[in-house]
Amino acid sequence: MQILEKIKNVLKKAFTQGWSVEKLTLSFCMGVYIAFSPFPGAHTIMMFIAKWLFNINFPILFIATSINNPWTMVPFYSFDYAFGYWFMHKLLGINPGWAIPLAKIFGSGKICVWSFFIGGNILGIFMALLSYPFVKMVFKKLVLKFDPMKQN
Repeated sequence: MQILEKIKNVLKKAFTQGWSVEKLTLSFCMGVYIAFSPFPGAHTIMMFIAKWLFNINFPILFIATSINNPWTMVPFYSFDYAFGYWFMHKLLGINPGWAIPLAKIFGSGKICVWSFFIGGNILGIFMALLSYPFVKMVFKKLVLKFDPMKQN
């Protein structure tokens, strides 16, 4: 229960410390993109760069990025690859001879690395844009709940 209380306090601070609904929404959506991004091990670096570049709320960014964690990593990356494979090979009909199979890198099966990278980036952008209006509506309500004097 203490963890949930700490998360609630972090969110309450985010909603009452002068952050606009747009900045909070941008923070969350940037976290969604980072969660889907196909750069395993670089999510933490990407969070710090996003915080620095866009001056967004770090706790909200961290919470959104954390939807991709060790328990959800395999489904996320599998979905990234499957979508990227479908997009490149089926939709566009591209079967690049220059694609690097993972067999050469890790000695595993024949998996096109470019399908993984392209799929992860497209899905990340799509999910971030798709979540924007819903997250904005939720944050508007939460900001008004925690700080009724604020009218955005």
